[in-house]
Amino acid sequence: MSVSAVFGSSSAIAALRGHAFDVDLHVEEVKPIHRAFPTVVNEQRYDVAELALVTFLQALDAGRPLSLLPVTLLGRFQHHCLVTLDGHGVASVGDLAGKRVGVRSWSQTTGVWVRGILHDDHGIDPARVEWVVYENGHVTGAPDPDFVVRAPAGATVPTDFVAGTLDAAILGNELPEDPRVRTVLPDPARSAASWYGRLGAIPLNHMVVVSDAFAAANGDLVAEICEVIAAAAPATPRISSSPNFYPAGFDAIATSLDLAGRYAHEQGIISRPVTADEIRTKVEGLTGRDLGRVEAKATAA
Repeated sequence: MSVSAVFGSSSAIAALRGHAFDVDLHVEEVKPIHRAFPTVVNEQRYDVAELALVTFLQALDAGRPLSLLPVTLLGRFQHHCLVTLDGHGVASVGDLAGKRVGVRSWSQTTGVWVRGILHDDHGIDPARVEWVVYENGHVTGAPDPDFVVRAPAGATVPTDFVAGTLDAAILGNELPEDPRVRTVLPDPARSAASWYGRLGAIPLNHMVVVSDAFAAANGDLVAEICEVIAAAAPATPRISSSPNFYPAGFDAIATSLDLAGRYAHEQGIISRPVTADEIRTKVEGLTGRDLGRVEAKATAA
């Protein structure tokens, strides 16, 4: 039996390639991994794949035959990702109304988390901001809200941000090395810690998905894949003030999934607030496996 997979996570790739599965698992590496997302959600080209959480939610809402596995490949606080330039008109978070804010795409997972935080914690209505997007979402046919405008072809968020054509931008790994850059949210580390203390949620970013057909036919293998990938995640010290940014198992990610589902619905990305229970019920029904907890399994070559 041959199984196809696509990942960008180096640790997940190493774990999957290094484990002695009873099937021929072929792992394709794509970096940056978001380039593979359209084929994952629109063509279901792979049995197993890395996928951004909000892209999965949008694909599920659009009826794509994909199921989420409760294994986190990338989780992080997002409070530091909303940035501006010194002296550029966004002196505080309250100044965002009416400003031009760039984000790669409207359904980008980091953007969804940031806008949800702005709305819930700072009273910023996304519709009062002029959002500038640079790419389509990954799910074919999914529209953006009317107040979202498209940047000219060939433009990029980091370039426009540094050039000053944007008042602020949501940037993760593309944050430019420029001494003028500062965060819009003051003291983002402290704000993020307070947010986590109140909500107990981790801003999940990249997760693992499987096709529904693969899940239905390979329950044991799906559970094994979860265990192998979970074992490759960076370990949080047993005694630590930091949360686990790589939670595994639906018991550990339920609060985060519910919050992401609400944010995505409120921002017009999905037609209804998808819940953790719905996501879990679907994949456990297909696999016949309880995925509430995932026990990490070290690779065995």
